[in-house]
Amino acid sequence: MICCFPLFDSTALCYSLPMKVSERIVNAALRGFFRVTCRINREELAKVPQDGPFLMMVNHTSALEGPMLYVFLQPRNLLAMAKKELWDNKILGWVMNAWRSIPVDRENMGRETMEACFSALDRNEILAMAPEGTRSKDGSLQQGKAGIAFIAHKKDAPMLPVVITGFNDFSKNIKRLRRTPITIAVGKPFEIIQKGGRVDAATREALIDEIMLRMAALMPNEKRGYYQDRKLEFSLTKEMAEA
Repeated sequence: MICCFPLFDSTALCYSLPMKVSERIVNAALRGFFRVTCRINREELAKVPQDGPFLMMVNHTSALEGPMLYVFLQPRNLLAMAKKELWDNKILGWVMNAWRSIPVDRENMGRETMEACFSALDRNEILAMAPEGTRSKDGSLQQGKAGIAFIAHKKDAPMLPVVITGFNDFSKNIKRLRRTPITIAVGKPFEIIQKGGRVDAATREALIDEIMLRMAALMPNEKRGYYQDRKLEFSLTKEMAEA
């Protein structure tokens, strides 16, 4: 889920500092960057629980959603899946390691990635992921990847849908020295009804559709993309009772 962009010229300084100190510098720089370049309504982030384990399902329209969520959700114990290509760049790889991101092959989620996700949930952490797998160029939802449903079912993990809109206009606005309005919507926690046992491929496909529909419910119909005009009906998942 988390993709990145060039940070700041003092990145080299971070290599000579302890990891936690360096991470704080990066996070502070990013918070400043987002405050200067965006108008972010962060009230919805208060709905994100302080502790895991749960899966935070986030739509993916740009390289900026992940970093923005990470720095503004601190000090929650949060980590995310990120495309493995980011580690090819030394600076971005360093940031990914500082954020404890889990590298993933977007075409084939291997066993090592699965085990890293399971371990994060076993540690009661918040695991953020983009169930679409790849970035949406127009901001509309794409079809979700069934591997996400496998993780949620295997670990009986609660899920939280999060939708971010506005970053599609970021490049245009920054060229005009305008701040970009960013809207965040956080839905209600939900879970898979079937506990334990095995689920076949068809059921996994149906589960990921329901997971995506939980996200689609936070968006206007014209932005629901692959799930546009679909009825918001749920038979495999249910909202969790409030504590």
